[in-house]
Amino acid sequence: MMRINKCLPLWQEITVVLLIKMALLFVIWKCFFSEPVAKHMLVPQPMVAERFLGTASSPLTK
Repeated sequence: MMRINKCLPLWQEITVVLLIKMALLFVIWKCFFSEPVAKHMLVPQPMVAERFLGTASSPLTK
């Protein structure tokens, strides 16, 4: 295994690598998951509930 810098103790190397990973995950999250692609494409709440809960949103007919 190749070490980045032999002057740093292992706990500091691990801390640096974890900080870099956290920064990269934050950038990926901001780029891909922070906002919807098209803000005008909103799904009505009853339709979402119908899909997830399996309930009918239309009134019962007699």
